[in-house]
Order: sequence, then C-alpha cells, then structure tokens
Amino acid sequence: MPAGKRLQKIIEILAPRYEAEGKKAELTDLRDPFMLGAWYILGQHAKRNGQARAYDALRRAKGTTPGMLLDIAPEKLATICQTAGPYEDARGKDLYAYADSIEERCGQDFSKVFKKPLAEARRFVENDLKKPRVFADFLLLYGGGSLVFPVETRVARVAARLGFAKLKSEKELDERSYKAIQKALEAQAPRNAEGMIRAHSLLYRHGTDTCHLTAPACAQCVLIAECQYVKKHPPEVKAPLGQ
Repeated sequence: MPAGKRLQKIIEILAPRYEAEGKKAELTDLRDPFMLGAWYILGQHAKRNGQARAYDALRRAKGTTPGMLLDIAPEKLATICQTAGPYEDARGKDLYAYADSIEERCGQDFSKVFKKPLAEARRFVENDLKKPRVFADFLLLYGGGSLVFPVETRVARVAARLGFAKLKSEKELDERSYKAIQKALEAQAPRNAEGMIRAHSLLYRHGTDTCHLTAPACAQCVLIAECQYVKKHPPEVKAPLGQ
C-alpha cells in the first residue's frame, strides 16, 4: 500500500469503533479555543473517560468563558478537576491561570488570536500564555483550522507503535520526536481541517481507550494487523480453565 494511504486506512478502521454511539462528538465537535484549552488541561494525567466527564461538569458549571471560569468557587472547581483523575489541585490552578491570562490579554474574545497568521498565533500561545507547542498546535487545528497535527503523548505512542516514526521514550515526548511524528502524520493526513481533526481525534481516542502506556489492550485492538509494536510484544493468550 502506498505510504500516503496508510493513515487513511487506519482512520477507516478506527472510525466504526470510536464514532459509534455518539462518541464522535466528544472531541471532534469542539471548536471554541478557550474550551479547547480547558479540555486539554483537564486531560492531563486523566483517568480513562475522566477527561470527558470533567469537561461536561465544567460546562454544567457554566465555566465556558474566562470570566465565568474564574467565578467558579475553588471547592467547586476542585470537585470538577477531581472527576478527571489525580493531581486535581495542579489541574485547578492551571485552569485558573489559563483563564486569567486570556482575560487579561484578550478579554472575552480569545478566538481573535486564531485569525492571525499561524506563526503569530502559535507564538502568542507559547510565549504569552506560556503553553507548550502541543497545546498551541491543538488550539490551532481545532480552534483555528490551521493544518498542523498536534502530537500529544497518546497520539505519539499510537503513531510510533504503528511505525510512522520512532519515539525516544513513550513516557516523555522530546522536541525531536515531536517534530518527526508530526511531520510523518501531516504528510499523510487529509489536507483540510475537518479531515485532519478527524484523524487526530481517532488516534487520540485510541491512545486513551486501547493503546495504553502500560498493559495496552492489544488482544482487543482493531489495529493489531497494522501494528509493529504487537509483533515484538504479542499479547498473552490465556489458556481455558481446567487446562
């Protein structure tokens, strides 16, 4: 199969699993830059499905703008962050700092940043908001429609195990690995924002649900025939009871 078509094949394999039963809306329908940043922060060290539950709780608490999030009581925000998983104190502080920085620099119109040229918008997120490159790229793609492929550790792990590029460490993504995996995925991803968002969200969901850092669910993985990792780490086959 031509290299450029391999990612499309993987997308088509993942879609029936993760776009069924309304799951597609969990990530691919997000477009508001501020809420995208909140989603990202809530996902740090989150347990399985914790990110989505915490995000829904934040919306129900009406923390959908910088000012409204800052008005949420610390105890309430701590409860929301706890829904995502451990490190709720750090997550809550990060959300408050994120909202405060945006309100100070952009008021309630954070989206105006993403109407600027890509390099300028990325520089604002990285330098003014002091967020990492992956955070900036995530907002640029989903909130600004820029054709940049965000490479969270979940996405990097899936891409590396599938053989798109090498990863120095599955626990920590260095700059060189980030750029290598991003380049490989961008070369094969659809050249339109909606198509790239779909590809990213499916890889992200797969890294969250199945392709875990430790004890990946390889035996239940729909990509097992495409995976290079499983060839070196075949899943254990349990013998039937009584044998």
